[in-house]
Amino acid sequence: MKKIFIQLIGVAALVLFIRAAYLVLSAPPDPAFNAVNHDAVVARLDHLFRQAAYSIAWAIQLGYLAWVGRKWSNERAASQPADSSR
Repeated sequence: MKKIFIQLIGVAALVLFIRAAYLVLSAPPDPAFNAVNHDAVVARLDHLFRQAAYSIAWAIQLGYLAWVGRKWSNERAASQPADSSR
């Protein structure tokens, strides 16, 4: 059960990273400085890049949590004696 939970955290981190990449790559191009809706487009870009930054931050944190959980699980399994009664 713990390994599945750790893997789900790792998958969530990967999904957040992919979401951030999608947000950045699908953003509209920068408008010309004298464009009619310059402020509206820049506000939309700011919002998209802020969402991407939060997604990257959460992806890094969840990825680190999955890595620590995996190391902890492997270390705990290595420290337990082998069951020789079977």
